[in-house]
Amino acid sequence: MRFSGSLSLVISFSSTRLGPSATAANGCAVMKYQTILLERIGQVAKLTLNRPEVLNAINGRMFEELLAALREVAADDSSRVLVLTGAGRALCSGTDITEEKAEGERLLPHMSPLEITEYMRTRPQGVATALQRLPKPTIAMVNGLAMADGFDWALACDIRIGSVHARFRNGSLQLGLVSNSGATWLMPRALGLGKAFEFLYTDDWLDAETALQLGVLNRLVPIDQLESETLALAERIASKAPVANRLVKELVYRGLRQQFEEHLPEAAFAEALTLATDDHKEALDAFLSKRPPKFSGR
Repeated sequence: MRFSGSLSLVISFSSTRLGPSATAANGCAVMKYQTILLERIGQVAKLTLNRPEVLNAINGRMFEELLAALREVAADDSSRVLVLTGAGRALCSGTDITEEKAEGERLLPHMSPLEITEYMRTRPQGVATALQRLPKPTIAMVNGLAMADGFDWALACDIRIGSVHARFRNGSLQLGLVSNSGATWLMPRALGLGKAFEFLYTDDWLDAETALQLGVLNRLVPIDQLESETLALAERIASKAPVANRLVKELVYRGLRQQFEEHLPEAAFAEALTLATDDHKEALDAFLSKRPPKFSGR
């Protein structure tokens, strides 16, 4: 089923598995990748950037694997929430500069500006777009450094929980570049216009405490509690009605681009759709029976 008109969120998906996987000792399904880890913990998909020896710097393979993993999560009905994090001391330190330099030397002499633009669109912007458009709630679990694409990808998630070691930086200016993965759209919405300009113009670091005060982080927790608190929140969200949560996400992001009067008819239509779901009937039955609801996502 799809919304008619301009509201295009798909609210029903065919059930699929997370793809070729192994089973970890804790019973979680784990996909086999080289630069990332994708595991399912109950109804939560946990996606970990896994190049800790270079602070999870992104190479070409990681771009490809992240896009593949996000497609798998989007299609998997058993994963109702995505948690994005990084192994070791960082979420992500941006693009692997050594590889980017070599790749740039190969590409630039042979590609037009339009071709380079398309190349950027399908790599860093592709991941940011896939995160922001993922039809289920997303949480960035920021364990340390989040720089360049890593900062943008954290901002592309719906919720961010950080440890006291979290710190953020755009990083483009120090290389004489403009951020290409969404910072100029994401940062004003997360920090406010003035602060976004300040951090974009100066390329200053944003520490964890300031990030919490500005609303970049929803919560700031000790490092030894980061995973447990993040997964607890993810599980709480996953226990709610999936169709309603998908619609909430779609409506909130659409609302950022709409006038209030434009938004209200779409909210009304979304309510009409959820009134017809099995999950709404289950919620009513559970309320009358004084028991917790068990939502099926239908």
